[in-house]
Amino acid sequence: MDIPFVEPDDIPVPPPDVRFREVEVAPHPDRRRVRVRLELTPFLERPDINLLVQDAQGGPLASAAIVETNEASLQLTLHLPAVMPAGVLTLISTIHYTDHGLVDRRETNFETA
Repeated sequence: MDIPFVEPDDIPVPPPDVRFREVEVAPHPDRRRVRVRLELTPFLERPDINLLVQDAQGGPLASAAIVETNEASLQLTLHLPAVMPAGVLTLISTIHYTDHGLVDRRETNFETA
């Protein structure tokens, strides 16, 4: 009889198979901050994560680099240099490794009031 101690979806995977499970973006009411929540597949090697918030024209508004995270679930706040323009903005999230390059990329659109 097998007794599972780990859910099949939670078995750590090698670098080429690491993916975003979820990317959530929530602009703060003050329009100067953006809350980002990330869920990754469990991993065998610690990945690097890059985040970039762009305006509608593709101009950068904020960015962050997370080097060799040891957590598959992250929540952070990006601070913007100025009040976010009203409209649709895009968060570009990437997972990469020095030896394997880019392994996943997500674009998440969100609206500001």
